[in-house]
Amino acid sequence: MGLKDYYTWKFPNIPEHVAQELDQLGRSLVVVGVIGRSRCVLANKMRAFGMEPPVDHEPTDGQLQCYYKPGTSTLLLHFETTFDDAILGQQIDETMEQDGAPFDFDGFYERMKCRFVRMMLLALHVCHILVYVETGQTFDLSLVTIFQLMKFGREQHLIQFLPSLLKETPAGRLLGEKCRLCTPRILFLFENFTNEEGKTRECVSACEFQTEDSIYELLRHHQIITNSSSSSLLALPNNKQFVFYNAHDQLHADRLLQSIEFLNLDMRKVDVKEEDDDLEVLELAPFDGFVKSFGESFENTNYEERQYKTEHTAWHFLQRHVQDALLGCFDEGSFKQVPQRGQLQLLNAQEWHDCTAELHKLLVSSAGTQESLNEIRNEDYVFLQSFDESLNYEKKFWEHLCEIGLKMGIEAYKKAAPAIYGSSMHQQLLAEATLAFEEEGRGPPAEASIAKMTATCLRHWQDGRQQCEQLSLRSQPCTQPKEMPHDKHNSGVIHVSSCNCGRTQGRREDPFSLRQANYEFYEHMVKMCNLCVKVKQFKFPIFEPTNNEYRAAAFEVAFPLLHAGKNRLAEDAELDPDEEDEELPTGEREEQHITQSNGCSQPLSPTFGSDLNMSIAGFGVSLNESEPCFDQSSSSEAESTCSGTSSEESNNELVLQLKEPAKKHEESCDPDSIAPLPSMCLTSTTEYLPGLVHTLSKVGLLPLFPSWSLACVGPSSIYSHNTGLQEHFQSGFLSGANFLLPWDVQLRLVHATKHYHNSHQPHMSKKQQRYRKHGDRMVLKIFVGFEYECSRGHRFMMCRPDRVLRGGADIERDTCSKMVHTNMPLYYPCPCRSQNNYLAQLMRIHVVTPKAPVNIIVDPKVCMGKDKYTFTLGSMVPPRLSQSAYWILRLPYVYQGDDALIAPPEKLEPDDIMAGGYLLAGMFGIAETDPTLDLNDQGHLDTNELGTFTRI
Repeated sequence: MGLKDYYTWKFPNIPEHVAQELDQLGRSLVVVGVIGRSRCVLANKMRAFGMEPPVDHEPTDGQLQCYYKPGTSTLLLHFETTFDDAILGQQIDETMEQDGAPFDFDGFYERMKCRFVRMMLLALHVCHILVYVETGQTFDLSLVTIFQLMKFGREQHLIQFLPSLLKETPAGRLLGEKCRLCTPRILFLFENFTNEEGKTRECVSACEFQTEDSIYELLRHHQIITNSSSSSLLALPNNKQFVFYNAHDQLHADRLLQSIEFLNLDMRKVDVKEEDDDLEVLELAPFDGFVKSFGESFENTNYEERQYKTEHTAWHFLQRHVQDALLGCFDEGSFKQVPQRGQLQLLNAQEWHDCTAELHKLLVSSAGTQESLNEIRNEDYVFLQSFDESLNYEKKFWEHLCEIGLKMGIEAYKKAAPAIYGSSMHQQLLAEATLAFEEEGRGPPAEASIAKMTATCLRHWQDGRQQCEQLSLRSQPCTQPKEMPHDKHNSGVIHVSSCNCGRTQGRREDPFSLRQANYEFYEHMVKMCNLCVKVKQFKFPIFEPTNNEYRAAAFEVAFPLLHAGKNRLAEDAELDPDEEDEELPTGEREEQHITQSNGCSQPLSPTFGSDLNMSIAGFGVSLNESEPCFDQSSSSEAESTCSGTSSEESNNELVLQLKEPAKKHEESCDPDSIAPLPSMCLTSTTEYLPGLVHTLSKVGLLPLFPSWSLACVGPSSIYSHNTGLQEHFQSGFLSGANFLLPWDVQLRLVHATKHYHNSHQPHMSKKQQRYRKHGDRMVLKIFVGFEYECSRGHRFMMCRPDRVLRGGADIERDTCSKMVHTNMPLYYPCPCRSQNNYLAQLMRIHVVTPKAPVNIIVDPKVCMGKDKYTFTLGSMVPPRLSQSAYWILRLPYVYQGDDALIAPPEKLEPDDIMAGGYLLAGMFGIAETDPTLDLNDQGHLDTNELGTFTRI
């Protein structure tokens, strides 16, 4: 024992000499269990009794450390539990090393709580007195929950199987049916006292009495203590103190604070006068009053207070209750009613040792539990295997709430679910079901319950209620059932669109194929529109198979930017045109230029001046030349003709050279003078183009159907610039946005020979003579309109790329000139008032041709997509519009490249309206027609006919 006045050992390894001393006590051994919380490294709760474990002691969960002071009848049993900070830290480290997964706080907390309940139940059965040690200054309310779990575990399970399990053991014969020594008396030891209160006898006693009253009310309210000792879990003394505050002995003191206090006492003494040397020492203090002594001197302390401090110790507090157990009045004062004699077993050391070892094996270590279950074969004994689960009331509570929430969530989902719905609706319903679940569902099982609810709702959706959800070309899902066969997809979305001529509007279903979007709808509208049946339409080249074995052309995922045709054009462009012209005779050089230009005129570009108001970027292969080629004689004659005009005015004119009809006829009939046209190239009859024709399309591939439409809807007289487009002719236009823009183009005619001018002048018709009244100058008035249409059927014209036409006030002299020389956006926000921001699409280009012996050429190019596709009409020779007629060019409704659909943008930013695509500037050109024909009879010309056009 050494300098210590007590023995200590680990249960069950009791030293022999200690066992002999304990045997001498006989049946007067009182066992006191010390359990609760501790914050020291050794998990020691015995410091209030002046006892400490050995230096090499290692705290372990479930370990019992015994203490015995010779000359007493008290055996102190120290319980090391998970409520000790040292053991709790060990459990956290082990859990982190074993699992390797994210730390599960709820599961870890439940395991630690159940382990503590097991230790408390063991102390409840093998101790006469329990001392609960609390490191805080107030009563821990969570201890009431621990007592409730102990009461539930003992009454519902332990009382049923412990007597049977202990029947054949010494513990069964000694402990009886209750399987415990007595109803243990519980005491509460608070290691710390609040520093704000004075540590006088009155203050400490008042605090102890107040805490006793609150503890008694709590335990009585939750039926932890009752009037019957047999049914009560614990006992409280009636007229004795059961709460102790350690107000004087400093437990677990801070060594640094102790050193500072000793330094203060040494530097500042009461019986020594302050001298100069002392003042020098005081200057070293970090703040005023640092070295002043704490409290009063020993001489001034009251004797009664010193006596109270001496007697008010935890050991004296405990011995008063030990004497009650030895005198046999342990239970008489425990309950506030008729005094009754309860069961109190005072065993000798060996008997107590045997009982404790058996109960420790069953309740704590659970060793041999499976063997006992196999021998007795009682279903109630299975409780030992799932003891922690039965004590985990919080888990049961959370599971019950989650079960209620699961039913509410599934019911809310099924109640709101329609007959057929898609994934977006499923996710919305699932979110609403989750909100309904969260009204009741709580706790750790909530995540697993939500996953179960999600799986149940998914099965409900897939059980014949799942929508097809095949996306349309406008990104709308199909609303047909997925499991049921359906020949045609239908999204339920209806758009309003106009026919090819624009006279009749109809309802169109959301298209799911390119053919349905760009061809079938307009073919259906032809049957419903009286004007579409009568109009003259330009026939675009399409794929014509020679047998039934044809297929779509296959393209690479990343379509090459360079093709053979494009490379060939690049090589031709690298050659010097002057060198090529020098190698050929003059006649052949002229025929070559005519052939390459396909009979088209010089492209109009902004370089000719602002008065021209017309430009094109080039038409097919023929318009790739950078400079026009004029005859020297014609140029000199043109200069002499317009000598009266200024040089600036002559530069702003378009010069059109006219040739003699006979010569033109001979040239057109001479087979040697006509080179093979690009349209005569061989086209594939086994592979067709799956998308629209664009500048990088493979040579020889044609689409199955035309996606464009070019129709002459009547003479130019049907349009009046004073009234605009009337509703009976073009329906659906917004007010003020139904006007075409006038476009004035100055034209100067230059004849090939003066003989043609003189000989044919008497034979000209009146209309031709009317043009001659103006001399060799001619002003062409063309009306052009860029029409946009939204999905609700609203139509409007644009006066600028970023402005909607607002009536006649927006029509200026040069308005149309700016329009044709500027890229036009393919999509523009519709000005109709609606909550949704509808996008209008460029769908039609209106052209009213002039009464002049010329043809207007159209060659639109639409650039769009991240791969920058440039879509064209697909005709090798651009269409030529007849004079004095109203023509409408209808653009595709949907654009598709070689490998993917190009969807319209969901929203356009005001500063980037070209992001969705744009129509390239310079889509118009001009060419000469045969002057011998009536201009009003110049209808649509076939693309295979060169006509009598000459190159200017």
